[in-house]
Amino acid sequence: MTKMLTQQKIVVKKDEIPPMSMVEYYFPAQKPWERKPVLVINYKGSFFAIEAFCSHAGLSLEDGFLTDDGRVVCPWHGSVFDIKTGKVVDGPAKRDLKTYHVEVKGDEVIIYE
Repeated sequence: MTKMLTQQKIVVKKDEIPPMSMVEYYFPAQKPWERKPVLVINYKGSFFAIEAFCSHAGLSLEDGFLTDDGRVVCPWHGSVFDIKTGKVVDGPAKRDLKTYHVEVKGDEVIIYE
């Protein structure tokens, strides 16, 4: 059974996200406060997308750092998340982060909600 993807998507150029970096984007919405933030990660040339805000205190992960073994560390309280699965590796966060489907086409990265 094939999973249906919604029409909501973000399209960015690969070079907007340098290797071993993370950039926060938003899915479009009718009202600004309904936009969903997503953190797009370039990990060693592969792209991943997870919820952009830490599940512990709801603060942005964009200013955190990416480890050599594919984890995002929250800059605020040190929670650690696996970029491929969104799973909490170390607390204080207890809830895993949502992951998003990513497709690379030519020089574009497409993230589906």
